Amino acid sequence: MADNKRVIEGFSPQDFAKNLASQASQVIPADIPAADKKFIIDIVYKFCVLSGDALVKDAALNLDAGQASLITQFIGEWSFHKSIDLLRAKINPQLREGILQRVAFTVFEIAKQAVVKKMPQEQIIPLVEHHVNTCFKQAIEDLKAKGAIDEKASDNALNQSNIDSMAKTEAEKESVGTVGSNMSDAKILKLASLALLIKNFPADKIKNIITKFNKPEAQVLIQYLKMPDLEAKVDKDITARCIGEIRQALPEPKVVNFDRCYKKLCKIVKNSDKNTISNIIKDERPQIKDFVLSPYVKDEVIIPARVAAVVCKHLEEKLYTEAAG
Repeated sequence: MADNKRVIEGFSPQDFAKNLASQASQVIPADIPAADKKFIIDIVYKFCVLSGDALVKDAALNLDAGQASLITQFIGEWSFHKSIDLLRAKINPQLREGILQRVAFTVFEIAKQAVVKKMPQEQIIPLVEHHVNTCFKQAIEDLKAKGAIDEKASDNALNQSNIDSMAKTEAEKESVGTVGSNMSDAKILKLASLALLIKNFPADKIKNIITKFNKPEAQVLIQYLKMPDLEAKVDKDITARCIGEIRQALPEPKVVNFDRCYKKLCKIVKNSDKNTISNIIKDERPQIKDFVLSPYVKDEVIIPARVAAVVCKHLEEKLYTEAAG
């Protein structure tokens, strides 16, 4: 009989799980007793093998090795973090694996759907974390409702966060000296992540972003921007998580109206010398030149609204600078 067992070329659930378990064994926090370390390593290996095998067997998914590895890695990482949270909370050993199974299943389903939809990894990370926290909280509350754990144990479990503890440790290791010493670790990590995101922006844009921060924050951001090996010092998963949080905190972009921009342009042109305007835009693209000069010929030229807004702002700044000079 022919062997119908599927394979994902370049991906072995057992080998990948073994590798993740080995990595986990090297970063288990020092406060975890030696007797509990085996539990963490075994859980990481077990759930990674189970999820990896499920991915291989599901012909409908048609995943490649990179996608299967990413999903399995999410399983391993969250099994690791939440097993430590349960150990630190001193949750009954007989209850731990059941909670972790719920977490692992949630991660598996969310990560699988996100990968199939080809979501960027920096979007998947906060999405998975959100569902992990929701699932973990529900599992603990269910146990409390059943009387399996008391309120003190429940609160203790929900107040644990090994992933945040590890992020704090990373921040302390990569401290930028005395600058930012009074700043929260979460803020320092976000500033480092922001520096990583904007370090290749044009200098004027970086300068403009820096001005949005108070002096201590700006100093930390500048020092991170100057670090030549910043990529190697900030964990990519932590970076993606922080950037996701920054994006969620940002206000929705304002809708730019072209008609409003054009009225503004007409006002600028009306109060300015045509030769001065022409000199400012002499090196611009023909379409931009036509847009700027269109009020003179009363023949409206349509360009994207956001581009129109940028052009108007540029004209205002140039005219102001020349007038001040």
